[in-house]
Amino acid sequence: MKILLSAFAFSPLLGSECGVGWHWAVAMARSHDVTVLTHPAFRAHVDDELARRPVPGLSVVYVDLAPRSGPFHEQMMNSQLYYLRWQWHVRPVVKQMLSTQAFDVVHHLTWGSLRYPSWLGGLGVPFIVGPLGGAETAPAHLFAGLPWKARLKEALRTLVLWSFWLDAPTRLAWSRADRLYCRTRDTLAFLPASLRAKAVVAHEVGVMDVVPRSQPVQRQARTRLLFAGRLIPFKGLHLALPALRSALDQGVDVDLTIVGEGELDGFLRARAAALGLHDRVHFIPKLPQAELMTLYHQADAFFFPSLHDSGGTVVMESLSRGLPVICLDLGGPAHFVTPGSGMVVSTQQRSQAAVVAGLAQAIAAFHSLSTPARQAMHDEAVSRARRMGWADRAAAVYEDACAHLPALVGQPAEAKT
Repeated sequence: MKILLSAFAFSPLLGSECGVGWHWAVAMARSHDVTVLTHPAFRAHVDDELARRPVPGLSVVYVDLAPRSGPFHEQMMNSQLYYLRWQWHVRPVVKQMLSTQAFDVVHHLTWGSLRYPSWLGGLGVPFIVGPLGGAETAPAHLFAGLPWKARLKEALRTLVLWSFWLDAPTRLAWSRADRLYCRTRDTLAFLPASLRAKAVVAHEVGVMDVVPRSQPVQRQARTRLLFAGRLIPFKGLHLALPALRSALDQGVDVDLTIVGEGELDGFLRARAAALGLHDRVHFIPKLPQAELMTLYHQADAFFFPSLHDSGGTVVMESLSRGLPVICLDLGGPAHFVTPGSGMVVSTQQRSQAAVVAGLAQAIAAFHSLSTPARQAMHDEAVSRARRMGWADRAAAVYEDACAHLPALVGQPAEAKT
C-alpha cells in the first residue's frame, strides 16, 4: 500500500503528538511505502535519525510556511492559527503530488484533535482521519480547589469544545473523510450522527519496547508511587495529594514522586506542604526519557489521576516496564488498564471528596497486595503492553479502512514487525 501521511507534528526525539507521528510512520514503513508531509521545523531531528537508522520504506516531504510577518520562530509550532494556515497550505501541495504519483490512501494523523481540521478530503483518493481526540471531559466539580485561572481555562476549553457544533468549516472538513478514527468512546459519542456513522474507536498510542524488571518484584514496607507528566490542571494532581494524605491517615506507608514541570508547580508544592506531606512527596523536574524509564522500574505503581487525557503515553510507558497503574475512569488511560494490570477508580455520580476517597482506597488496596500478587500485576502489565505495539495500533486502522472502503478492498494492510 502507498500511504500519504499528513503529520504536522513529527519527531523521533519528542513525545506526545510528535512521537505519535514518528512511530506510526516508521511502523507502517516496515511493510508499506509511506510518504510523510511535515513541517521543516523537525528536519534536523528526522534527517539525523534517518541517517543513523535508515527506514527504506519511508520518505519525508517538508512543507514550509512563511509567517504573515517577521521571521519564523519555534513557538509558532504551538500556535493554533499557524497550524490551521499550514493545513490549508498543504492542500495544493498534495494536489500536485497526486497529479504525478499514485497513492492508495491519504491519512491525516497529527495534530489528532477534533477541533483542528485537515483539508485533504475530496481529492479523488480515499481519505482517512485520526485517531482524533479532544472531546474528553470531566465533571466541573472535580476541578474545585484549583486556582481560579485554572478553573477558568478549563471552562473555556469546554466552551471551545462545544463550539464545534457551530464550526461549519471544521465539520465540512471531517465530512469529506471516508473513515474517521477516535481515540476514545467520549470523542466518538460527541460526533454528530452524520460523522459518527463512519467513525470507530481506535487508539493511536503504542508501545515502543517492552522491558520487564530484571529482578523479581519484592514488596517493601513502603509503597512507592510515581507520577510523570505536565503539572497542569487536568492531570489531577490536586486530587492525588489529598488522596495520599488520606491513605497515610489510614496507616498506609506510602510516598509519591512527581516528575514534571508546569503552571501548577508552585501551587502543588504549597498544597503538599499544607497537607503535611513534606517527606512523602518528592518533586523532580522534567527528566530525559532514559532516566524516566529507570524510575518506572524503581516504583511500585504508577499513579495517574488524569481527568481527560485522550491518549496516555506515560500510561503505556509504565505498562511496558511492568508498572501497574492506578487511574480514573476518564479519557484514554482507562482504555489501556485492565483489572490485572492496575486499578481504575470510578468517578461516575461521585463528588470530588468521594473520588479522592476512592483513590485513597486504591492506594491502600495496592499497598496491601502480597509479593506474589504484585508480581502477577507486573506480569500482566508486561503482557498487556506486548499486545499494544505501534505496528499493531497502526495496522488495525488500515485493516479497518481496507475492510470498509471500496477503493481499498484488496489492498494489503498488514504491518510486519
